[in-house]
Amino acid sequence: MSRGLLRVWLILLLLPLPAPSRAGEEGFTARADADYTFGQRFRFTLEAESPVPLVEAALFYRFPGMEAPQTARIALDGQTRIQVTYERDLRQDPLPPFAPLTFWWGLQDAEGHWRFTEPQTIRYQDNRVAWQTLEEGPLRLHWHAGDPGLARAALELARQSLERIGGPLGYTPAEPIELFWYGDPELARAAFRLAGVDLEGEVRPLWRAVILRASPDAAGLETLRRVIPHELTHVILRDLAGGRPLPGWLEEGWALLNEGTPDPDLVRALLEPRWEGITLSGLCGDFPSDPLRARQADGLAWAVVRYIRDREGMGGLRRLLQAYAEERSCESGVRQVLGRSLARLEAEAVAALQPRPPLPAALEALGPWLALFLLMSLGPLSLLLPISAARSAPPRKR
Repeated sequence: MSRGLLRVWLILLLLPLPAPSRAGEEGFTARADADYTFGQRFRFTLEAESPVPLVEAALFYRFPGMEAPQTARIALDGQTRIQVTYERDLRQDPLPPFAPLTFWWGLQDAEGHWRFTEPQTIRYQDNRVAWQTLEEGPLRLHWHAGDPGLARAALELARQSLERIGGPLGYTPAEPIELFWYGDPELARAAFRLAGVDLEGEVRPLWRAVILRASPDAAGLETLRRVIPHELTHVILRDLAGGRPLPGWLEEGWALLNEGTPDPDLVRALLEPRWEGITLSGLCGDFPSDPLRARQADGLAWAVVRYIRDREGMGGLRRLLQAYAEERSCESGVRQVLGRSLARLEAEAVAALQPRPPLPAALEALGPWLALFLLMSLGPLSLLLPISAARSAPPRKR
């Protein structure tokens, strides 16, 4: 079968996931495989034998989040033993990098019956790189440069971050989380350019893949101290939301908050004159791509999530997450959980960042101590008042 003919048969079908066949059923046997060269080609192969002549083969494959699989259909010539190859040219039709691809084959015989192979999953990761892998629990760290001790330290950082962020939320990963540490950031950007996309974010929650870009040295490890908890937050929140999209301000603000010490640039950017469209309601969806607007959007998201945490505690954030997991709208989730509108929540969060006059702030901080001082002072004074009153009273006539 020529590649040109295969392309003619390539179409998109709205078919449900078929029930897998059982090997050896009625003399039917099949063996499917897949391999790829990153950014060049993806090849699927099938060998099968059937007691009834086979007239058509169909390859199904999909990624997480796809409603229907893509399908390549191939006409057969009625043989009982077949070998089929389908090859996708990734230079012309790229696939998303680091995504897990699930595929299976269907075969139709001359009597009109269909039989299917078991679904298999292969992750389309950058195999231009000689990855080494460390594992601990649900975490898998893939790295290719630097000292093994640094890789171990990065994995320990990921373990601590997962425990610190997921623990209060009662989170336990149902599937492994893959982290890919590129020691050369340009190598990472090139991988995504081969797929025809820009590397903007560093996490693909639905694919359970975190892309890390940091030099393979002590300075790079310091970078990862902020990046790893940030990116793991995205995976954790999407898992807890059942894969449903969350308001952008909540997800990004929570991730920024989990980085640890706040970046002073976030506050400065937010206190500058506001760019048009940078409002909490405007950040329910995607964030702006312009760097200046994006920085101000980050600052607003961080300020609001920090304000909710300080006011309501982690319980408030958990309730908000649950509301959005139940598919509440961006506005109605806040009203239900916090009893205020998005506009009011934004105003309160920004006001909490404003510098306060030193005297009122100091008095508020010292308030409990001043009250205690007054109480302690009034105690002895209350004992002296009767004596003073008695001395000043005029003598009674006898």
